[in-house]
Amino acid sequence: METAAKKILNIDMTNWVSVKFGDVVFEPKENAKDIYNEGIEHVVGLEHIDSENIHLTRSGKLEETTTFSKKFKKGDVLFGRRRAYLKKAALADFDGICSGDITVFRAKKNLMPELLPFIVNNEKFFDYAIKHSAGGLSPRVKFKDLANYEFLLPPKDQQAQLAELLWAMDEVIEREFRLYKTMERSKFSVLENKIIDFASKRKIRTLGELGKWTSGGTPSKRNSEYWLNGTIPWITPKDMKDEYLTSSLDYVTDKSVADNKAKIFAKGKTVLVWRSGILQHTLPIARVEIDFCINQDLKVFELYNKNFLEDFVRVFLKVNSENIRRECVKEGTTVQSIDTSSFMKFGIPEIELINQKAIINEEMAFEYAIISATKKLDISKSLQKSLINQVFG
Repeated sequence: METAAKKILNIDMTNWVSVKFGDVVFEPKENAKDIYNEGIEHVVGLEHIDSENIHLTRSGKLEETTTFSKKFKKGDVLFGRRRAYLKKAALADFDGICSGDITVFRAKKNLMPELLPFIVNNEKFFDYAIKHSAGGLSPRVKFKDLANYEFLLPPKDQQAQLAELLWAMDEVIEREFRLYKTMERSKFSVLENKIIDFASKRKIRTLGELGKWTSGGTPSKRNSEYWLNGTIPWITPKDMKDEYLTSSLDYVTDKSVADNKAKIFAKGKTVLVWRSGILQHTLPIARVEIDFCINQDLKVFELYNKNFLEDFVRVFLKVNSENIRRECVKEGTTVQSIDTSSFMKFGIPEIELINQKAIINEEMAFEYAIISATKKLDISKSLQKSLINQVFG
């Protein structure tokens, strides 16, 4: 197998053998009998696993659930068997219990546990899981089907060499990610302090006084004329992963706008998630750099108060996103949403325009540095992903 991976990793693959996933991995089926008296500290649901992230960075508290009982151990891989297309598979670095929508993978003796996260996090494995999922709106895949996935496995000595190289690459990515997060924290800290300094003795307005907060809608998916070959970005909570958006997963047609099934907004507007499960832990806010439409789970800010700059309002929202989420998010019958009354009453200082511009310029300077760090991080992630796909795909 002459691949780029072979050349870069400098590993001889001639002795690798084809195995089935179930030959080297098993699903431990251990349940906690008394979750409150077994020393369990961590509870993991699908919402705690980030898509395409090999690391498990979050967990819930025991008091947050009474239904989970499936046990996992440090070193296991937790795989999101429900909606496998979300590509959720992370290495646990602690013991705990998890949702029934998660399958626990544990390496057998013929596989080094350190390699398991990389075997699972390759495109062909996810594609296989998606193909073998069953169900309508919420498809699930069973371990007995995943057990038949085939890939090449190196001898034990080469497994150790390969694991060392892949984890070294992962450490580079983690180091670059920590730098990115440090920049993010510094940005918010600096901007928050500037807002506080400039806001001294200034009049406090409310978000509801500044302009309109307009939601969107979803054109009928049954009408192909609204979607086929669409060119207008249609933004949903799934797209709200960056602070500046230039594209979307889905696009609508001019006809959907002409028929008043979708409203088009001019580029430069601020968008925030108004209704989504993501509001449990994050309030996504973004500036859209292209003309666009949104669905009903988002709102667009349309400024009409001349004493404020739209980008300053966006920066203020980002800096205060956690306070807004904590004070304004309410529980719904299915997912969380922003309480309109509380949000509209949230206070914002009427800072002089010249100081608003200074804050915007400060944010842009940080953003240029963050974009540079992000590009470097993305390149490293892309290389890692390419190698994993070639080695284990």
